[in-house]
Amino acid sequence: MSLRKSYRRAKIYRGRTGSPTEKWHVWYSYRNPITLKFERFKVYEELNYIKDHKEKEEYAKDLVTDTNVMLRMGYTPFAVDKRTETLIDDEKIAIVEAEKNKADDPQLIEAFEIFLKAKRLLNLDSDTITTYCSYISKFENYLFTTRRADIHVRDLTAGFLKDMLTWLSDHHKWNPTTYNNHLRFCGTLANWFSRKPRQWVKKDDFVISKDEELEFKTAKPMKHQYFGATVADRVKKEMIKIPQLEFYCKFIYYSCMRPDEIRELVIENVDIKGRYIKIVGKTKSRTIPICDELAALLETLNLDQHPLSSFVIGKDGQTARIRHSEGYFARLFREYIRKPLELSENFTPYGWKHTRVVDLLNAGYSDAEVKNLTGHTDTESYDKYKRDLVNYMHTRLRGQTLGF
Repeated sequence: MSLRKSYRRAKIYRGRTGSPTEKWHVWYSYRNPITLKFERFKVYEELNYIKDHKEKEEYAKDLVTDTNVMLRMGYTPFAVDKRTETLIDDEKIAIVEAEKNKADDPQLIEAFEIFLKAKRLLNLDSDTITTYCSYISKFENYLFTTRRADIHVRDLTAGFLKDMLTWLSDHHKWNPTTYNNHLRFCGTLANWFSRKPRQWVKKDDFVISKDEELEFKTAKPMKHQYFGATVADRVKKEMIKIPQLEFYCKFIYYSCMRPDEIRELVIENVDIKGRYIKIVGKTKSRTIPICDELAALLETLNLDQHPLSSFVIGKDGQTARIRHSEGYFARLFREYIRKPLELSENFTPYGWKHTRVVDLLNAGYSDAEVKNLTGHTDTESYDKYKRDLVNYMHTRLRGQTLGF
């Protein structure tokens, strides 16, 4: 048994399609010490609060790294098995003794250990314990690297926590969402440290607010720049050389569908005669209208000659039984359009959706018509989207004003 590996390394599960709107998780397998069989465990943390694909991918990779580090350090999800009463009793005794010996002024690293032992006794979900261990391992890395491992809990200040999170953020290249998750956990720790019988710190010293030293960072979603006429004309000339990319961008422009929606679109959900496309989601579905231009585009695919289960824009940009890879068109655009034209990274194929919205609004189409196309379910979210995209579009300053 001693020669057998006790765990299998963590991996990312990206849902059925890989879309950031699906429920992702990180999973690993650990050998049950009683049955000797591997059992699978899932780690979610704050992963599914993230809807931006790039941010979600980065967060998931960090979560894999953290989970693997904890497994190498000896973490086991079976450490507090409910069936092992003697182990639980030993843990309780250890905590009581630890808190008795260090009740007045434990070192921060010792306090971390007491916190984790106490949480394991609550029989929390193994994913939660893994998450706690992940956060604490980073904090301990900071303490040892900066030679502050001897700091005591009573010496903690909001400024110290801010310095720690800033250092970790720079070191690990965190995005705002990851930073906020670790700050939120700092609040959890401070709250636990402040309660009886410990009362090591004062809870009011660690308030997270815009008016305090500890505050959340603003997580701004990535913008996909719409193509103004100057840029659009040159991009269109280049795209003629890559027909599948040109078709894909036209499809986005006329349908205003998201890349993950297009990747999942099958022929049975396209009704050219009825002039609608049905987008099927896990919790709800919606339909979008097919304009004349989009109908003409779809007619060139000869969809009636393919099985109904085929993907409209499948592998290699062709109608096929296999989906196109997730980054297929993004790579084509980057290599054959953005780099040669020296465009900024703000320009992506998805930007054609925003271009369509701007063009329709400029042409006088109503907000209700445009909202039906973009898929916004409420006026508030649509107004914010429109405001971020075009802001002061209708203004006399765009026409003749005063001469010089």
